[in-house]
Amino acid sequence: MTPSEIMAADAKRQGVDPSAILTTASKLIKGGLATVIQENNSVLLLTFIDRLDVELHLFTADSPLTLAKSLMSFINTIKQSELRRVYGKADNSGILEMLKRIGVNVLPSDKPQFNWMAEVHGAA
Repeated sequence: MTPSEIMAADAKRQGVDPSAILTTASKLIKGGLATVIQENNSVLLLTFIDRLDVELHLFTADSPLTLAKSLMSFINTIKQSELRRVYGKADNSGILEMLKRIGVNVLPSDKPQFNWMAEVHGAA
């Protein structure tokens, strides 16, 4: 599946209008405010808060086992980057539990608009 197909399928599954998600993501990416990485049938949208911090949004059409493998790949890619922190607004506690099980130190967010964060590299 292409990233847009994965995002559309995930949006439909969540009861959200896929065209709104795809339009917003496209504008952010074209404007240099976001980027995506794909592994299997999962896409991670990284929206820049600043140069070193990003908001993450996961879109997936993977089975739970494949999703765990995709998350490991995303984590390895992010660890190799210069990012300092990642943030999210998880409405699915299962994803946070999966992140914890695969070794991510999920913390309460220091930014009120997010409910979790994880440090990639120590804060400067």
